Amino acid sequence: MTHPMRFFRLLLAAFLLCAGAQHAFAQKVLLLTTNVEAPNAEQDDAIRAYNNLQSEFSSQLANPGDLTRRSFLGNANAISATTFSDAPGPYDIVIVAGTYRAIHDSNWTVLQNAVANRWANSIVFFVDGCCEGQNTGNARKMVAALNAGTLSTFSLGSTVNSFGSFPLNTNSPYAPSFTGLNPLQGGYITYIDNVPANNALYVSGALPAAGVTPTNNVYGLLIPTVQSNAGRGACVFAVVDISIFDGNPWTSNQGKIAPAFLNAATSETGACGLPKVSKRFDKTDLYLGGSDNTTLLTITLSNSTPQAINNVNLTDNLPAPLLVAAGTVGNTCTAGTLNADAGANAISYTGFTIPGDGCTLTVPVQWPNSAAGRQACIDTPSVTNTITPGTDFVSPTGQVNTPATASLACHAAQLGIAKQVVWPANVTPVDLTGSNFPVSVVCTGSDGVVSPAIDTSITLDTATTGSVSITPVISSGSCVVTEGTRPAPPANHIWVEDPAPSVSVTMSAPPTANSAQLVNTLARANTDITISKTVAGGPAAGISGSFSFSANCGVDGSFNTTVALNGSNAGAMAIMNVPQGASCTVSEDPAMPAAPAGYAWSATLPAPVSLVTAANGNTASFTNTLVRTAPAVPAAVPMLDSVKLLWMAAAVALLGMLLLRRTQRG
Repeated sequence: MTHPMRFFRLLLAAFLLCAGAQHAFAQKVLLLTTNVEAPNAEQDDAIRAYNNLQSEFSSQLANPGDLTRRSFLGNANAISATTFSDAPGPYDIVIVAGTYRAIHDSNWTVLQNAVANRWANSIVFFVDGCCEGQNTGNARKMVAALNAGTLSTFSLGSTVNSFGSFPLNTNSPYAPSFTGLNPLQGGYITYIDNVPANNALYVSGALPAAGVTPTNNVYGLLIPTVQSNAGRGACVFAVVDISIFDGNPWTSNQGKIAPAFLNAATSETGACGLPKVSKRFDKTDLYLGGSDNTTLLTITLSNSTPQAINNVNLTDNLPAPLLVAAGTVGNTCTAGTLNADAGANAISYTGFTIPGDGCTLTVPVQWPNSAAGRQACIDTPSVTNTITPGTDFVSPTGQVNTPATASLACHAAQLGIAKQVVWPANVTPVDLTGSNFPVSVVCTGSDGVVSPAIDTSITLDTATTGSVSITPVISSGSCVVTEGTRPAPPANHIWVEDPAPSVSVTMSAPPTANSAQLVNTLARANTDITISKTVAGGPAAGISGSFSFSANCGVDGSFNTTVALNGSNAGAMAIMNVPQGASCTVSEDPAMPAAPAGYAWSATLPAPVSLVTAANGNTASFTNTLVRTAPAVPAAVPMLDSVKLLWMAAAVALLGMLLLRRTQRG
């Protein structure tokens, strides 16, 4: 057990070096060990090592519950293909540990298939080579499974029955992932021989030169994904030691193994060489209505191995309302078919190749200034664009299964609209609280897009003021605010503005405040007072002359007019532009026109007329009376005396005779 434990620790340390920084990993891990309970239970030190192994890894996971342990490899047919995929799987990493007890041959067959078919991205073997006779050759069977599963030609080497330090082979191209774990402490192991120098991570003695020349006395080895079963297999770490999790070696290695291993097995810069997808936007804050609604999406595909990865597929489904924008699409990857057409809501790239140093795609993306885009800017102003490895990003060599995300925020501009009602200076305002003024807002972005009208209303929350805030969304261009049909004005007043007020506002991006003010001015409504004049008692032919009148309306002013009669006994005239609702007293000027001959004006003038002016029907009637100055006397007729009567009679008789004589002659 001592030998296997040390070898296991070495492998873990190598992975730890690859990890670098100490941080929690979002990975799922399956730990498979030989039995810890009867029948065929392991010895106490092996069980202690397994417990330390479990604690080492679970403590480094973002969720410690993401490590699942199954201790039954000594049982026949304990595992199958579904072990690697059933809930809570699938798993990113599978760890296989064995010490004094045999791993059943049926389970070795499954493990060989798991390596060959990549049922997990990485498979790590900590199978102790201390006790080949006791465990029926676990180390030998492990080497056989690796050879068959990865198409390798390793062999089991010599045995070492002591503890020691095993240096990192810094000549290996995979060594940079393990620099944090050098050397690895362990012992009582069986070496692996015939390992290509580049694949030998931890060795005994002098470091082999870089290359593919086989080397012996290897303590820990690595087979990257690209070399495993012609790129179809899992990334494999193998160490014939588990003592790295117990005793003095554990004291030196504790806290270093899991971070290095997790990073090496799952990072895009790790020794396994898994490609990784990541993404970012060149700006994350967008504004509609102008040119600030477009950002450049960069999708990075990493490949830390010197070998190109072929036949990779990528799909990026843009979250609504994002669309591919017009512009240049950049691509440093090779081969394949790329579709990123302007107006599309997805980017797809099929059958392409990631070069040895990785590659990038650059695609212009926009938050459209459309009805859907503007509404989304209000309802869901932040969206996250996610590429999910395994479905959206699939590499034939496997891939880092960390989702690639990038977020965008749309900032919707707001517009505050204030309403003020202005009263005449000499009028006590009426409380108009609660009055409602409809408003329509039409906005045009600097991109020329005209948004549909936003209809709202302002309700006065004080006697003369009110406000409302709307979200036109656009952050450039202008908005025209127009008042609709206003409420009826207060009694005796009119709205001055005709047509209703309208104002244009140049829009600015948040956090700048955009504001508009609509002013409604009230004025007194004007009306007329009709003066009705009647003359009584005058000659039938009427009279001619002018009668003056005045209307005293207090604070609303004084007004004058004249009613002129011309051969008439009645007439009327209006006093114009008298404020409606005014309290007026209308009186006649005592200076009257000249009375007709034989008449005089009555000494009693008509009484003043008081009234409150209304919109119509304002009449003040005045009747003036003429009085005769003397009664009517007939002219005297002269009387005839006696002599004159005789002379008249004679004349009449003579005239009669003359008329008779003429008659007879004729």
